[in-house]
Amino acid sequence: MQEEVDIVRISDEQIKILRNVLGERIYFLYSDKLQVEHLEKGYVFWANGFAIALSTINQPPGKFRTYINISADYRTCPKDASTYYEFDVNVSGAPLWQEGALQFGKLSSLKVFSDPILMIEIYQNCNKAGEKGRLHDCAMVLYSQRRKYLLQARQELVGGINIMLDEAFIESQIRPLKLRYTLV
Repeated sequence: MQEEVDIVRISDEQIKILRNVLGERIYFLYSDKLQVEHLEKGYVFWANGFAIALSTINQPPGKFRTYINISADYRTCPKDASTYYEFDVNVSGAPLWQEGALQFGKLSSLKVFSDPILMIEIYQNCNKAGEKGRLHDCAMVLYSQRRKYLLQARQELVGGINIMLDEAFIESQIRPLKLRYTLV
């Protein structure tokens, strides 16, 4: 079990990037093609990846918004060729590595206008006894004063992310998962 955790642990560099979200206000969740799906308990927004547009209170003059790009790609573990999902997180001056995409209207956006983000939790799948496969970082919950946002790997789509906004739906999704990191 320990070996699996070591193999798929989210990197320290990505944790540093996510720390930049704390205390910031999220204005938009950008994607190249945002889609909506109705599930039993609520609606899910999903796309190949999302960029979170942040606005800083002490933004230097002439500096544009910062973008934290998040996707959830699968990886293959060389030891037994099983696959697992993990977040890929980076920071950029443009959403989803597409310079100029905003000017040409190529991106969809989900307007959030949230309170500052107070806490981020990162969850992983839990293997049941005797089950093969790998643990993976597959869900991230962002907490503001008034609401929660869940970003979760969409396992049917390489790089795909689901976003859930309904609190009861979020709780049902994270209940079977194992909390790995809490950033405050």
